[in-house]
Amino acid sequence: MKSKDNETHHFLPSGEWEGFYCYSNSSSQHKMSIELSFANSIITGSGIDDVDSFRWNGSYNLENFKLKMVKTYPTHIINYAGDIDENGIWGIWDNPEDLSFFSDFSPNVLQQIKAMTKGGFHIWPKAIKSESKEEMREEVKESKKLKEFYIQKI
Repeated sequence: MKSKDNETHHFLPSGEWEGFYCYSNSSSQHKMSIELSFANSIITGSGIDDVDSFRWNGSYNLENFKLKMVKTYPTHIINYAGDIDENGIWGIWDNPEDLSFFSDFSPNVLQQIKAMTKGGFHIWPKAIKSESKEEMREEVKESKKLKEFYIQKI
């Protein structure tokens, strides 16, 4: 995956990444295993999570340390928008699918459905974190902070 065009900024190493996403109504972490390539402000890659395998495509900007990516599953797409820092990439995701099919459902059911179409995420280069118990506790705290962050953004 290394090439002469790969991004040289240490926040965005091409290679193996890992992390999780959460739904907006839960702090449960759904793990992702990812392979990413960063070059010339373009992101490409692939991965797998508890939904299915997927492809990544997107762009990043190191002037404002922001990125946008599309996660493409065999059946649907998910939009990701995030911030880049020394701890990886974190932000919010949403499913842009049309939910008008559900408009006749009760408001409570519709609210639950909408909660499953957005949330937060955090990914990082695999070499940055290991699976120590202390770090896992920190990830749980982090996912709670992340949930609070994207509830404010959404």
